Amino acid sequence: MIKTLPKNSIEFILFFILYPIFLAISIIPLNYKLYTVPFVFTYVLYVSYLDRKVLFIKRKFLQPPSFWRTTSFRLLMVIVSSLIYILITNKDLLFISILTQPVLWVKMIFVYTVFSVIPQEYVYRVLYFHRYKDLFKSPNTFFLVNAFVFSLGHLMFQSTLVLIITFIGGLLFANTYQKTKSIFWVSVEHLIYGGWLFTVGMGKMLGFPI
Repeated sequence: MIKTLPKNSIEFILFFILYPIFLAISIIPLNYKLYTVPFVFTYVLYVSYLDRKVLFIKRKFLQPPSFWRTTSFRLLMVIVSSLIYILITNKDLLFISILTQPVLWVKMIFVYTVFSVIPQEYVYRVLYFHRYKDLFKSPNTFFLVNAFVFSLGHLMFQSTLVLIITFIGGLLFANTYQKTKSIFWVSVEHLIYGGWLFTVGMGKMLGFPI
């Protein structure tokens, strides 16, 4: 007897594993990849509409008492490690974006927030936590896979360091979302770390123009 696949398992494999790999294949022309974006966007809107009664329940966006304390400690670790990396690899990049092109820096922070941070947190945290929790029996596996697919979503940058950074980030963001159940607070945390990395000089590695 053929065992039935868990609900949403094919969707999960297609969009969280195969699609990022597809986007990362360099021999596939960019325009072919861009053609797929409207379909993926439409599908996300479709499943969001279907699950709207659960996904868009009114929640009070209250700051959890430990949010800023925890985020500040994590940010300190990010600052120290990123400064060491820049000083060792190429100190000329240190704060290059804000020192040489402050207007572009402001624009990119806005673009990053609206078109990267919020969509990523909606897909990888809000949708993931709602639609795929039944695929995993172990909470630890659920969190590890979330970090893994979040990292895999950055495979297109073809950088081992980016994959490591985003895997760690995925663990932190999953932890924050589990505690707060708030896309607002997890997006704030994501923006803080990502904005710092862009500011300190690691922008190009993460897809920024400088």
